[in-house]
Amino acid sequence: MSIEPIKRINRIYGYVRVSTGEQAANGISLETQQQEISEFVRHKYNCEVDEFFVDDGYSGKIPAIVGGEANPERPGMASLLNALEEYDVVITTRLDRLSRSTNDLLTMIPFFQEIQMTLFFSEQFGDVPIVYPKPKGETGLKARFDMGEITNKIMLTVLGAVAEIEHATIKDRFGSGKLDWAERGYAIGGSAPFGFMKEVEMHGKSKRRHKLVPHPENYEVLQRILKMHRRKNGKSLQKIADEINALYPNQNMYKEKIKRIVNRKYQGLAA
Repeated sequence: MSIEPIKRINRIYGYVRVSTGEQAANGISLETQQQEISEFVRHKYNCEVDEFFVDDGYSGKIPAIVGGEANPERPGMASLLNALEEYDVVITTRLDRLSRSTNDLLTMIPFFQEIQMTLFFSEQFGDVPIVYPKPKGETGLKARFDMGEITNKIMLTVLGAVAEIEHATIKDRFGSGKLDWAERGYAIGGSAPFGFMKEVEMHGKSKRRHKLVPHPENYEVLQRILKMHRRKNGKSLQKIADEINALYPNQNMYKEKIKRIVNRKYQGLAA
């Protein structure tokens, strides 16, 4: 049996996070996440997001809660946790935006439940809430065995474990040192991925690192390509290339080039 969620709403918040390495790897920009969340809120609630909380350049491996308190090393998440009140709604696009640690996720969920708030992962689960407020004063079996809540906890545990496995696999492949640099937005050999360019930074007196920064012209093209691919609605890669060429005549896109762009994982790590 599932307890019917309370439909009362206080404020609606969006949470977005990206490490620079993720942005370079998969084009997961803060702007893209904010746009998707805004569209979700307009569709579901017919209103706008009250406020976005942003972690720009912070890894999802940094725990959100430490010792029962919001962790200041994730400043955007800490501000969100400190702002939450009863019947607030939080939307993020995916579970791994909140955290890449299963233990951290399982620490956050009781915190959210205690506040009596609602949590959505708009890209993964649409308008099905993962956490939701329940009527106070429930007793007996109904209070102790909310199958919706139990199912959600199992699902979160599985997905959190998958996110950890993905991260561990990449570390094994590229080495933890290289991955740490890549997640901070530095190129590890080879040319810059499409949509980015390299900027030299000095670390110490003689050690140079190449920071990946958005290309002034191509980054916008990259975002459009990735968005078209996610929502291609039957469009072929060649069709995407044709539409990009029509919008940006100087790009000279073709099927194989689009394929390399959309399939390239952790571009900052592997040229």
